[in-house]
Amino acid sequence: MDKEDLEGFATDPETDIECLQIAPLAGGKTAILFLLSDADYVTTVSVIFIVENFDPKRARGFLVTSEWLMALSASPSGELFALEATTWIWRNAGTNWTRDKVGQQSLRQVWAEDTAGPITVGTDGVAYRLAGQQWQTIAPITSNEYLDVHGHPKHGIYACGEMGTVHQLAGTGWRPLELHRHDRLRGIDVAPDGKIRVAGDDGVCLRIANDEMTEITADADMTYLAVRSFRGEAYWGDEAGLNIETADALQHFEDTGIASDLRTDGDFLYVAGIDTAWRFDGRKWKTLTLVYDDGLRLI
Repeated sequence: MDKEDLEGFATDPETDIECLQIAPLAGGKTAILFLLSDADYVTTVSVIFIVENFDPKRARGFLVTSEWLMALSASPSGELFALEATTWIWRNAGTNWTRDKVGQQSLRQVWAEDTAGPITVGTDGVAYRLAGQQWQTIAPITSNEYLDVHGHPKHGIYACGEMGTVHQLAGTGWRPLELHRHDRLRGIDVAPDGKIRVAGDDGVCLRIANDEMTEITADADMTYLAVRSFRGEAYWGDEAGLNIETADALQHFEDTGIASDLRTDGDFLYVAGIDTAWRFDGRKWKTLTLVYDDGLRLI
């Protein structure tokens, strides 16, 4: 897509702009993934910006591609991993991008924050972990689809998905947590205190501590998309914005339009809004919105 075509597509009122994920990097930097698409995702443009201190004047375009990138995560060394719909992983360690086909089944998420290597999960219970230069299969124990994966160095790595699936990584396989539920679980968080939270359809918000599950009171008509712990609090993203967990219930916290993905580096909470990336330091917010102004820019 040349500049003229990009301008026409980006300024077309039928084109949707989505902020998909924010990947914290060292030194106050973040990588932010945006997607421009038509209604059927036939035509897409994926854009990754690297931003210093969430300042639009210190943002640079890092990647523009017509491929549909779905997810973005950064490793502890700063290497970026992007999931292309739906079986390819892009990698960049600071110079050129490489692109590897991981498997045949569709993948849904990539998470690279663990020091032992990135993990990607998807349909039919498939999961892979990067070992050296090879994506190695994690032995499946289910045919249910995984939708998210997250972990903490002290408490392990967990994946969640269809039919109430919550599994803990155990060596080269998985150990199931028997929740006896059949919900679609879209987002998972493993907190520094070891509590596990999962967010899902139809108001499902669960907290698991010492193998005991607590249902968090939430809007039964709402789809909860993401959850993340930040500075001792638990934040939940839904189709309308951001909520905070208070005792065993959710309270509205910030109108971000949507909160489809939540990330943290310990210093900030990052929220993927509609066409805007949000950053919260515990007191105030900063935002970055993607626009077209003689090129794709952040304001």
